[in-house]
Amino acid sequence: MLFLLPAMAWAAATPIPPLHDPVVDTVPVLSTEQAAQLRAQALDLQARHGAQLQILVVDSTGDDGIEAYAQRVFDQWQIGRKDVDDGVLLVLAMGDRRVRIQTGYGLEGAIPDAYAQRIIDQAMVPQLREGKPGQALIDGSGLLVGLIDGEPLPPVDDEPGVVRMPQDWRRGDSIVGLALLAGFLLGTWARRAPQRGVVSRWWHRPVQMLAVVGVAAAACAVFTPGATAALAIAMGTLVPIATLLGWLWVDSRRARWVLSFLLAAAVVASAVSVWKGKPVPSLALHLLLVTVLAIAVGLISLWVAALRNSWRTGRLGFFVRLVFLCGLSAGYAWLVHRTHAQYGHDPGTVMLIAGGFFLYIAWALVMGLHQRPQTRRARKGERRRRRDDHDSGSGSSSSSSSSSSWSGGGGRSGGGGASGSW
Repeated sequence: MLFLLPAMAWAAATPIPPLHDPVVDTVPVLSTEQAAQLRAQALDLQARHGAQLQILVVDSTGDDGIEAYAQRVFDQWQIGRKDVDDGVLLVLAMGDRRVRIQTGYGLEGAIPDAYAQRIIDQAMVPQLREGKPGQALIDGSGLLVGLIDGEPLPPVDDEPGVVRMPQDWRRGDSIVGLALLAGFLLGTWARRAPQRGVVSRWWHRPVQMLAVVGVAAAACAVFTPGATAALAIAMGTLVPIATLLGWLWVDSRRARWVLSFLLAAAVVASAVSVWKGKPVPSLALHLLLVTVLAIAVGLISLWVAALRNSWRTGRLGFFVRLVFLCGLSAGYAWLVHRTHAQYGHDPGTVMLIAGGFFLYIAWALVMGLHQRPQTRRARKGERRRRRDDHDSGSGSSSSSSSSSSWSGGGGRSGGGGASGSW
């Protein structure tokens, strides 16, 4: 049975079509003219450089995933010259809505993974979303031939909201997300443990967090070897924060409201991205969004608390300070406008950012430090009340302590390349 298991697994895998042409379209999706253009391009490249460009279009890669399927195809077809390994495979899975560029060892210098990812994101995915798979293959393969010929890629076309990250980082999102979830649950369990009578030492929590980071780093070493060190460092910083948030989730109702709001903001951002036809933002972008939003909420809360404190301290003083700060803000707005009109956009933007920071500090300090002045008689009465409270508190504490006595407790590929979806 053990000897038969590999054969059974191979038989259950998605079959690989025979290699008979530079363009193998099993669906098919290519027109006769498009297939002829791709074929002529591949044959011309092989005649000039000896490198082999292979196009494969399938309906689905099955349970393997497009990365494993492309590696099996590369190994079986042995694309590229022996001992040169100058083959590149372009796989398009129409039913899975996935695309993959798999490079041989000899072309990893000409076609780095980051360049392959740019080709997929910028040249192929937009065409695939518009229902033009043939044009996507023509555009993507043309850029691959240009890289083999030594031509640079065109400049990056900046698209707002599109995050381009190496493939290893994208595949590590699920591992990092599970590690953060484990840290959060560890924090909630640690906060509820004393209520359940569970005794723990001071070193238990650090060891548990270290274990979570270690298991996640081992998973990264298996699934995302190119980004293991960076992801391990990130998780070493983020898992303790997630544990602290889990502790606060149990301990504070206000923390639950804030965390729920931040989570809802991340979900809304994902929904908006999907609605616009763009990929779901990566976990790194989610964390950046949540961090910026948390900082903004904290700054607004501090500003509102300062206004509230000034209002409760004295209405007249509040309005005097409000008029002064509004005048100061209006004057600075005029100064920013003049700077923008005379010196251009960049100095005006710098002035706006610096002025916003200065005005925020001014509002927080002027409103937050507003205290009601006390007369000499009031200060004497306050000191007398504090002394009486101290004496009564010490007496009650001594009596309570005395009365209580206890308390509770061919060509080969090393797996390089890039993948994408649309």
